[in-house]
Amino acid sequence: MSERPWYRRFPDNFIAGTVGLTLEEKGAYSLVLDLIYVRGGPVPDEPRYIAGVCNCSVRKWNAIRQRLIDLGKIAAIDGRLMNPRAEKELEISAKTAEERAESGSKGGVKSAENRDVRSKSNDLGQAALKHTRASPLQDQYRKKERSSISKEDGANAPKMISVDRFANEALFKACEEISGKPVPSFMQKQVFEESVVAQARARLIAEDDAHAA
Repeated sequence: MSERPWYRRFPDNFIAGTVGLTLEEKGAYSLVLDLIYVRGGPVPDEPRYIAGVCNCSVRKWNAIRQRLIDLGKIAAIDGRLMNPRAEKELEISAKTAEERAESGSKGGVKSAENRDVRSKSNDLGQAALKHTRASPLQDQYRKKERSSISKEDGANAPKMISVDRFANEALFKACEEISGKPVPSFMQKQVFEESVVAQARARLIAEDDAHAA
């Protein structure tokens, strides 16, 4: 058995399956299911233990326990409490975990082979790009930007200048405002047209002169 931080739960099924139960019975039933999934299997049929989890008296829990057993919600077998649906879900979960582990193992081998091939073919430019440690979101954003730039005629494309958000936050914000294209907060650097950067610098100089006057 293994502890599980989460499990599949179907609200519609639970609501429909607990019609006729009191609020106390529904709450206790839900907690027993949680205990079963957390443990990854049956829970000890210990009245004091379950009553403690439910924060009720042993007498109250025993009454609820019998009610749930009579309705077929839980089963008491060999000193343990189990739920048929939970048992099936745990089997499905275990099988899925095994399949993912096997798939991940195969994928890891393939990924290692691919990395080896790429490491042999990468040039200095690619090595420099890796050094930037861009996140997946950054990669996606940059690919989109490069795609839009590549569609322009190379001869007519404006000169671009890279601006670092952390190195010059004021200039970066000014370029954003002038270009009218807000840059996602996860991007440290962005390229702007030379004319945009020039306008941004002129604006900052004018603001500094106004403050100094």
